[in-house]
Amino acid sequence: MKRDKNPKILIIDDIAANIQVAANTLKKKNFNISYAKSGKLGIERANKISFDLILLDIMMPEMDGYQVCDILKNNEKTKEIPIIFLTAKTDEESIKKGFEHGGVDYISKPFKINELLARVNAHITLKITQEKYIKLNNELQIANKSKDRLLSIIAHDLRNPFSVLITFSKLLLDTYDDFSKKDTIKYLKTFYQTSKSGFNLLDNLLKWSKSQSGIINFEPKEIDLHILSEETITLLSSQARSKNISLENNVAQKSYVIADMNMILTVFRNLISNAIKFTKEGGKVKIYGNNDKEKYKIVVEDNGVGMSEDDIEKIFRIDIKHMKSGTSGERGTGLGIVLCKEFIEKNNGKIYAESKIGEGSKFIFTLPHII
Repeated sequence: MKRDKNPKILIIDDIAANIQVAANTLKKKNFNISYAKSGKLGIERANKISFDLILLDIMMPEMDGYQVCDILKNNEKTKEIPIIFLTAKTDEESIKKGFEHGGVDYISKPFKINELLARVNAHITLKITQEKYIKLNNELQIANKSKDRLLSIIAHDLRNPFSVLITFSKLLLDTYDDFSKKDTIKYLKTFYQTSKSGFNLLDNLLKWSKSQSGIINFEPKEIDLHILSEETITLLSSQARSKNISLENNVAQKSYVIADMNMILTVFRNLISNAIKFTKEGGKVKIYGNNDKEKYKIVVEDNGVGMSEDDIEKIFRIDIKHMKSGTSGERGTGLGIVLCKEFIEKNNGKIYAESKIGEGSKFIFTLPHII
């Protein structure tokens, strides 16, 4: 989540004059200031707004600052907000008690302007630095998982097609004369499907790696989605025929958008191929779309096995291993769907899925249309 340019500070104090002095000082330094005149109101406000810092008076009626701090620190939503106590009690025991309850610092009252600004700036800077570190750490973890996932695909899933090809070609070479024409055709079909599967995986790997490194060509121009969907259906017709699955193109002619043609062809190929893979014999895959004021929406719909909500959350992430065999045992890595997300977002669109187990799935993506 992107943070606001000006840090947000909440002042909790039952004395209006104290709030006014602190607020006026901090506003001049472009801090966004909110205030509450009781502990209860302060807690309510902290639960509604994501503050970067809380200035909390200790001596308040009904609920003192220590009690307020305890509640905030035991709340998942507010526990990470740094709290500076405002106090006229500067004895060692009171200060120690403030730290024990979760405070990060204290400011003496009446306020010294330079001290107030120095302590507030120090803790705001520290919080922003921590946020950046956490964000960077999370990104590094995802990058490492993505690297491991990619190496797994290269080492295992790309190896499988070659293993099949080597095994069957050796079998044919050694015992060719013993095979009937029917057996030979059956094995040749296996060669073809395995070769095509391996090629598609390699193609996706290369495109994904180029996309990550930023060296893939991106040339958006006016394209007709009907032509691209028709071209993809022709390409995948043999895959569909092998499972007696009908492919229905209902994308209207002259459905123009601005996008990179090669990227969108890759999206169509992966989504339609995926729909065929998870649709049973005799099923149907439909491709259709509609246009609104801002975007063109394409839907690839099947009446296949469907997915759970948990599966839907995983399929668009490269750092999570999610593989599922097709209805005829077809293997996959999930990389194709991840690549679709990369390419659609690169073209200023969005992609998502809707599905019900046993009823089928819809993969929907949007692209900017021509105004």
